[in-house]
Amino acid sequence: MDPTAALLDVARTAVVLLVVLTVLVAVHELGHFWAARAFGMHVDAFAVMMGGVRKTDLSSHLERPLAPSARVWLAGWAATALVLAGFMTHNVGVLNAGLVALGLAMPVWVVTRLEALYHSRAGSGVITLVKSWLFALGLILIATRFQGVASTQVLGLLSVASLVGMLFVYYSPLKNKPEDSPQGHGLVEVGEEAQPVLFRPLLATKDKHGTEFSLLLLPLGGFAAIRGMHPKEDGSEVRIEKGFYSKGPVARLVVLFAGPFFSVAFGVLILTGLFAVVGERKLENVPVVGSVGKDGPAATAGLQPGDRILSVDGEPVGTFYDVVVRVRDRVRTTDGQAASWPVRLEVQTPEAPVRTVTLTPVVDKAPTPVLDETLEITEQRKVQAKLGMSPTDRMVPVPLGDAFGRAAKQPVDLVASLAQIAQRPSRASETIGGPGTIAQQTSTAASYGLYGILTLAGLLSISLGVLNLLPIPPMDGGQMVVAFVELLRGGKRLSIGVQHTLQTVGFFLIVALSLAAVTLDIGRFSGGP
Repeated sequence: MDPTAALLDVARTAVVLLVVLTVLVAVHELGHFWAARAFGMHVDAFAVMMGGVRKTDLSSHLERPLAPSARVWLAGWAATALVLAGFMTHNVGVLNAGLVALGLAMPVWVVTRLEALYHSRAGSGVITLVKSWLFALGLILIATRFQGVASTQVLGLLSVASLVGMLFVYYSPLKNKPEDSPQGHGLVEVGEEAQPVLFRPLLATKDKHGTEFSLLLLPLGGFAAIRGMHPKEDGSEVRIEKGFYSKGPVARLVVLFAGPFFSVAFGVLILTGLFAVVGERKLENVPVVGSVGKDGPAATAGLQPGDRILSVDGEPVGTFYDVVVRVRDRVRTTDGQAASWPVRLEVQTPEAPVRTVTLTPVVDKAPTPVLDETLEITEQRKVQAKLGMSPTDRMVPVPLGDAFGRAAKQPVDLVASLAQIAQRPSRASETIGGPGTIAQQTSTAASYGLYGILTLAGLLSISLGVLNLLPIPPMDGGQMVVAFVELLRGGKRLSIGVQHTLQTVGFFLIVALSLAAVTLDIGRFSGGP
């Protein structure tokens, strides 16, 4: 792909993904917000996105002035220009130099400045960065054993790790947040004094109920901060006026369930509207190229949408399925590596003579669904050879009742898929993906325009709702289990020790699942074993 087009695709994918996720999380939190209000709970804040901007000027407490921030920005833009120059010219040396400057050297400079501002122990910020780098390298090692991994991929992941590390250091004063203080309040130790540090939203306003509605800095989600949601050692959370735990287990169950319900309902609503108004995408079983995957064998061979496939290795074809079955089993294993061999296609391009092209199919890294003779997906899965192209399709509107039924079936199918993974964990590598998989799906969806983006939003919203119902604290489903147990106990709260144990176990389960998804992504996209 042309470097400029690739860069624009990355930018488009990032914008679409961040906007979609921000909207979906806001809808999810809106469910918690409305349900809490309905049961008389006070919501201190409703925020879209996360983080905030530090508003407290700490420069007056410095022992000596820092270099002007303009120099940091200038160096950052210079490093960014170096990365772009290497990317645009396909110069790996220049690209790697830019990634080292932007993703490694610049973060070290930034965190050392933050160390001085926050009066942290010298080197503590750099240690945080190093931990982030070691963590990223560990994931690469687990996923690929450093086989088939390019230097740019390693430096790219280290740059992402640097960003995470810098955010931890930037928001480190919030670790000292005074108990029951408003959102965004933190402390730093200046000598023997505690200096308040305030992080504020980009935009904020309060309603008549005293709830602050705000737009924060980082497009990483959002939250509805319900008063009194943090258990206390002495159990006093149940006595907080209009607090979460001041209400009975039934009220808490409904408030917790409202978020996932809103997510699933919003996703079903989006898909219902798409199916009923725009229609459902139906593949046409004719040997005509509908779309060509970026950088795939078909694209490399110069195939274009509208090209008609006349024969495969000299054998005439009458349907697109004929092309699929002549190619998909061309898989052989050599030295433990699955590969295919060249196939010859006779292609007729509109208003052009018939030509013959030779291309080598790519082989799946993991089993994928097998298509039947009508191009419908079957339950059978296997490793297949593919040409990187899809058949033509058309949109067929669906009656409203059927549209709702099809949309409502999506969460049911997702639950069934999760149940199958629980029964056969080996299938996780075929169906689970992390941020990289979501980004790839977003890129594909964006290529289909608004229809693709809305379809992705609907499916992601349903996934967000269903996954939040998993019985793992501190997710909604895990907290619902706690509330249900307390309901069975006649409203009596679980001991603080049991609550802490459940939260700790749940936290490590979530971390383990997240690491597994990221590791699968790294192995999937790097070509590692």
